[in-house]
Amino acid sequence: MLTNVCMQMNDPHPRYFVCSLATQAVRQMVAYYNKALAPMGLTAQQVMALGVLWQEEGLSLGGFARRAGMRKASAVTMIQRLERMGLVTRTPDPEDARLNVLNLTPKAIDLAPDVLAMGTILEQSVERAVGKEDMAAMIRGLAVIRDLDI
Repeated sequence: MLTNVCMQMNDPHPRYFVCSLATQAVRQMVAYYNKALAPMGLTAQQVMALGVLWQEEGLSLGGFARRAGMRKASAVTMIQRLERMGLVTRTPDPEDARLNVLNLTPKAIDLAPDVLAMGTILEQSVERAVGKEDMAAMIRGLAVIRDLDI
């Protein structure tokens, strides 16, 4: 139907509908993560936030927000939730009293191996489905799209 509408308008239409396809793929992956993480009491969004801190602790809230690709207000909400879950602490920055630094608790550190193993299983499943070369191309393409200044 859309093709007919676009043809009637004599306007070119998107060739791939990338946004729709990407959204559907992300929903599929998030659903997998949420299902696998449910026994641990975590969601995919919480794990993505923890992943930032697993890579680099001691970030300010602003630094965390930038690395997580979140707005600062969303980052505050996420960190508050992770604090209530006993996974993250905020402590004053010893070099700048106006800032807090974010650190993982032992509970969060203990969760990392299981969460990372689950992520590996998902990546392996996707790689088996699309093949190693297409997986590598997809990762390169996603990184380029993520970094676009649009």
